[in-house]
Amino acid sequence: MVDGVIDIPLPGRTLHSTAEQGGGVASGNFLAGPENRLVEVAVRSVVEERVNGYNPLVFYGPSGTGKSHLADGIAAAWRDRHRSRRVVRTTAVDFARELAEAIETQAVDEFREKHRRADLLIVEDLGRLVTRRSEKLNTQEELVHTLDALLAEGRWAVVTASAAPTELPGLLPALQSRLCGGLAVPLSPPGPEARLALLQHLAKSRDLELPEPVARVLAEGLCGTAPELAGALWEAAMADHLGDDRLDLEAAREYVDRRSRTRRPSLHEIALATARHFSIRLSDMRGPVRRRALVAARGVAVYLARKMGEERLKEIGRYFGGRDHTTVLHSFRKTEESINSDPAIREAINRLRTKLWKT
Repeated sequence: MVDGVIDIPLPGRTLHSTAEQGGGVASGNFLAGPENRLVEVAVRSVVEERVNGYNPLVFYGPSGTGKSHLADGIAAAWRDRHRSRRVVRTTAVDFARELAEAIETQAVDEFREKHRRADLLIVEDLGRLVTRRSEKLNTQEELVHTLDALLAEGRWAVVTASAAPTELPGLLPALQSRLCGGLAVPLSPPGPEARLALLQHLAKSRDLELPEPVARVLAEGLCGTAPELAGALWEAAMADHLGDDRLDLEAAREYVDRRSRTRRPSLHEIALATARHFSIRLSDMRGPVRRRALVAARGVAVYLARKMGEERLKEIGRYFGGRDHTTVLHSFRKTEESINSDPAIREAINRLRTKLWKT
């Protein structure tokens, strides 16, 4: 296993590639790099029913970061460990639909018995609930009371969402409060270490010879979620045209270079995405103000511009308020150092790189 990566064993379904070439992540395990280190603690908290465990547990992140995979794995691990206990797994939309049907058929007691007496309740895709207009307030209130009933009796709840509870528009304050009372775990796209481990695992599952130097070139040069990396690996292997189930170093470099040329974002796109990520104004980030939050965001934008863009230090400095190249270089190096020591900076860079590769 790659240093810095934890292999979390989770029995569950295969993660399928988004590429038409097929293939996928052929293991139920979750490979967590430094950017997702909290996942192991969270999973063990629920599966092992730790007394001081986090409850409810919320996993949130963009599509493809493993929310459903973790829900699958937790449900399966719970069933393996607690065979006589009851797991109820649903989506927020199905929860709302079942509640509406129960009200219409006067079967609310049965609905509540099902969900409030579960030993483990898993509700996926909470964001879909708050975007539904019909009965959404009744449904959220019902979910609040369901969580209260579960927690009062020491039962467990796991929720997945595209964003943190505090960032989901339309979420009732009471529901937000209940969800924030446990632990909200952000899921980030895999960083370089996790990408390396994932690519090695994918290659092994498909009997593709992937020497470590080749794997490192791909891990450093590619971004994306697990399914996207799977698709990229098969694409790179087919582009090699060697026909001997082996991807060589030159072919890997050519593939990464070709892919980066076609997807390279502009300096303005990088800066705009960074400003939006940190919820600050682009004009402030480009200006002379040196507030801590602005300096950090500016450093991330400079780092990404150097790593993903084509502009030189002088051009980057000109864009950011006429700063000289030594100031830009200092900002780049400081951010580079922060990646290893500041989880928030590391997560921001991972998320932004993934987002920018898709634009």
